[in-house]
Amino acid sequence: MNNNHGVKIISATMKKQAGFTLIELMVSITLGLIVTAAAIQLFTGGLISTRVQQANSELQDSGLFGLEYIARDIRLANQGNLSNPALNDQTLWGGIVLTARTSTVTNANLPIPAAAPFISSGLLTHSVGTGEAVSATANEWLGLSKVKIGSADAVSDQLTIQFVAPTNMTNCEGVNVLEGDLVVQRYFMRPDTSSTTDYVVACDANTPNATATAQPTTLTGFGDAGQVVIPRADHLKFLLGAKDPNGNLSYYTVNQYRAAATEARRVAAATGGATPQPAKTATIPPRIVLVKMGILIRSLDNTQNPSLDLTKTFDILGDTVTPADTTTRYARHVYTVTIALRNGLGEVL
Repeated sequence: MNNNHGVKIISATMKKQAGFTLIELMVSITLGLIVTAAAIQLFTGGLISTRVQQANSELQDSGLFGLEYIARDIRLANQGNLSNPALNDQTLWGGIVLTARTSTVTNANLPIPAAAPFISSGLLTHSVGTGEAVSATANEWLGLSKVKIGSADAVSDQLTIQFVAPTNMTNCEGVNVLEGDLVVQRYFMRPDTSSTTDYVVACDANTPNATATAQPTTLTGFGDAGQVVIPRADHLKFLLGAKDPNGNLSYYTVNQYRAAATEARRVAAATGGATPQPAKTATIPPRIVLVKMGILIRSLDNTQNPSLDLTKTFDILGDTVTPADTTTRYARHVYTVTIALRNGLGEVL
């Protein structure tokens, strides 16, 4: 309407403005943050779960398949050595290669070559112990390991075997071998050439002969980096199972077995001769019938799983070890296998 002065006056009821109070806004933000946090937690948990599952799958692939691949070849150790079934550190062409011929050693598992240059000791079966010094030559027994026993760095083992190929086959490096040809293979830890921090279990084999030869006079192509069999290995250990004349079985580290074999021969020599010595009880004679293998494998990636115990210990064939890396949450698992040797239970000839 108009007043007397011609000024138009608007008369209307003031409308209330709709909106959030400060308390409502704070509650809404809080609820939103809770929902977001829950979503992030679910996503993170799912991601960690996926990483753990992937890590476990990697461990199974590397452990189960890799271990079985090695065990399959070790089962062939001593194949074709029918005339020398009692395996020890002097058995000619014996399946477990503990000794090789030198200028002073003629009773050896590997009796070739007959003249220098001889096979390096760093290419034979070894474990840490008195008198067993690791090699300083690349691709030989370096004792590499990524675990500790107590506060000391552990040393991984090396196993060298030999056998006569029972049929046309491939050796562990994927090279064709003719039936009846001698195969010498060793399993050892070395650095991964594709990583600056990882170790792998590799297998090195001799170069097959053009014509199958069960007892050659030379050995070529033995002592290189070999082929990767198991990636991301932290520790490797072997035990030798030996039986005494009463059939009792005991397990030895390689170094313990060497000592037992030496002692058995010393006792045998002491009780013989023109002047008999007092009777003594010999330690278990060195007749190898079994090999036990244990390996600690880790995952490729950090699982970032907070529930993974970084102080966890692992038992590997009697050794209680802890990973040297106590910051990265890798998944780890120990795999073991026991392998009976070919002709190992035959009579002593």
